[in-house]
Amino acid sequence: MNSLTAQRAAANTRHRLAGIGRGLIHFSWTAVRVPLLALLVTMEPLVCWILGAVAVLGVLVSLLFEFVVRLPHYPFWLMMGISVGVAALQIPYYLLIRLLSSR
Repeated sequence: MNSLTAQRAAANTRHRLAGIGRGLIHFSWTAVRVPLLALLVTMEPLVCWILGAVAVLGVLVSLLFEFVVRLPHYPFWLMMGISVGVAALQIPYYLLIRLLSSR
């Protein structure tokens, strides 16, 4: 009977230590998540404006160089793809905000 009581006490101690460990991990994650989320949400209008402006400017410059200036070796489709890629960078930005804001 003594060994049964000792086993229960050991299991209870392991259970408590596991709970404390989970609590520390949750506290650490929250301590990292909240300031990073605050920074991302604060910077969101500026980041989206810059990404949108770079994408539109890239498309306009590509169209200008392709149809008006007529540069012989201008990489039109590459520049259009880069412009679309810059505009698409907003998607992972919003996904990161969503990941950090969920519980």
